[in-house]
Amino acid sequence: MYGLRSIFIAISIGIIIGVIFGGLKSIFRRKAPSQKQIEFVRKLVNKFAAVLKYSTISLLVIGLFWCIYFLLLGIIVPAQTEYAANMSELIVSVLTVISIIFAFVEFVRRKDEK
Repeated sequence: MYGLRSIFIAISIGIIIGVIFGGLKSIFRRKAPSQKQIEFVRKLVNKFAAVLKYSTISLLVIGLFWCIYFLLLGIIVPAQTEYAANMSELIVSVLTVISIIFAFVEFVRRKDEK
């Protein structure tokens, strides 16, 4: 577990350093992208958003069914109630992260359309 913690600390530090240096680079190097590059990125984001939309919907439906299963498991087998509650919490937390990613991509996509 300590090794996993070290990996996540290193990734976090790398992200922070990357954001700082990326911000500094964008401040000092103001090169406007061409219209062709802007269109390419917009099309790429739109395709990614479409795939992400259907993936998110599918995962939400699958998560709903598994949460119903664990709800029924907790009701039918009272000894498994804690296990069922923990598993459904895990499913909901993963689906929350997926939904946040989808919302962010949609926000960026719609912001670019204006």
